[in-house]
Amino acid sequence: MMVNPEFPGDNNHVVMDIQHSMYNEIVVRLFTGPRDRYLAAATLLRVEDELSQALRDMNGFDHRTLQLAHDRMAAWFRFAHDDGGQLQLGESELDYSKRMEALWRDFACSEVTSLARDDEFTRAICTAAAFGNRSRGVAAERWIGQFLSDRYGVRGLQFKE
Repeated sequence: MMVNPEFPGDNNHVVMDIQHSMYNEIVVRLFTGPRDRYLAAATLLRVEDELSQALRDMNGFDHRTLQLAHDRMAAWFRFAHDDGGQLQLGESELDYSKRMEALWRDFACSEVTSLARDDEFTRAICTAAAFGNRSRGVAAERWIGQFLSDRYGVRGLQFKE
């Protein structure tokens, strides 16, 4: 997984390196939040469909199915929160790195929670992970990419295509 610049001035390599090193943690959260919501709804309603069965049977997923979603969310974080690497008074470079790591983790957790409130997003994440590399999963990946482009583009970020 590579973190690439997505907008002019997107060059804080400390934050990019943090996002790269935390990729596995965040992409798992990106899946488990919507999955847990979908399965809780299926249990509550006593509905077992193909997607809920696939989710229950999974013991892992191809992380690449959610990589674009992670990368869009990571780019938005850099766009909205990057301070250009400016250290706070008395802060060391290590302290800065730890601060940015905590900010990224907090943002990602909060953003996943917020995104998972959207029914279509929840279904799309689950579908992309459960049916990865099949037409249904690929269509869900495209939908997620467009959804996040629209979400973050409205806030001022335009992604490179």
